[in-house]
Amino acid sequence: MSLATKYRPKTWEEVVGQDSIVSILNKQLEANNIKNTYIFSGASGCGKTTVARLFIDRINKGCGQPYELDAASNSGVDNIREIVKSSQERSLISEYKAYIIDECHALSNQAWQAFLKCIEEPPKYTIFIFCTTEPNKIPDTIKNRCMRFNFNRVESSLIYKRLCYIAENEGAINYIDSCDYISRICSGELRNGISMLEKCLDYSNDLNIENVLYSLGDYSYDTYFKLVNDIIDGNLTDIFSILTSVYNEGVDLIRFVDSFIDFTLDITKYILYEDIKYTKFPSTLEDELKFCTGINDAKKYFFYIIDNLLETKNMLKSNSDTKSIVEVMFSKMGRLV
Repeated sequence: MSLATKYRPKTWEEVVGQDSIVSILNKQLEANNIKNTYIFSGASGCGKTTVARLFIDRINKGCGQPYELDAASNSGVDNIREIVKSSQERSLISEYKAYIIDECHALSNQAWQAFLKCIEEPPKYTIFIFCTTEPNKIPDTIKNRCMRFNFNRVESSLIYKRLCYIAENEGAINYIDSCDYISRICSGELRNGISMLEKCLDYSNDLNIENVLYSLGDYSYDTYFKLVNDIIDGNLTDIFSILTSVYNEGVDLIRFVDSFIDFTLDITKYILYEDIKYTKFPSTLEDELKFCTGINDAKKYFFYIIDNLLETKNMLKSNSDTKSIVEVMFSKMGRLV
């Protein structure tokens, strides 16, 4: 069983980052004001399907299970016609017959047309919950007939707390900085963060930051800080040495440049905001940040580096000799010309 499944919320109280939605749905339950059609939209891994299951479970007082359809692999009109026909019949084991249509944006136009009449005049004791990451692909004729909830990306601070809880329960050590790091790079998608944590735990229960970076295929902060300081100091010998080492390890230099752009962009955010919380860096690396940004006109200099890295990235798209391009452009940055 994956950690995302093992730690999937089983109660309203365990749902992370969707307080307003949970509150509204709870009020509907208390007032017995249940709607027949809902749209749950938002980023992947932010709790749409989980909340749908919990809501239906509360409505039916734990009796029965909702019918779930993955529209990404069952997008045809025949699948929907079967659901529409089935929805006309009362459930024998629960008060409501409930359907969760996941990835509903993948449904064909014909499938939506088959749904339309049923959604216009839904059976009294049937509930449809449509879950999607792309609500713009749902026809307006459908959206206008459903109650819609927009799920937020989960704040990194909330993801951090959840990851720490899981790491502790899984017997991890040295997980504080790593959970902080993962919470900042998972794009507000809690499930994605838990999956990253699981990948790291599969490598080692010691979640020190270097183990986590290695597990996720990211590059050592030591390497990045050494490289950026060598660029600042104009230390061309060490710049070439680092790039050669990276190349000889079989690293994709295009991906390396992309990651270094992300790294220097985070340094620039630190310069602009003077606060590490606006970056993906663990708090333990603030001394390294202060050191590499303690130069004259740091903001202008790091924008210069980013501009050259973006130029490098564009050159790599049309040139097969990636090593030479990367070496030339990094030496250019080191010479500040």
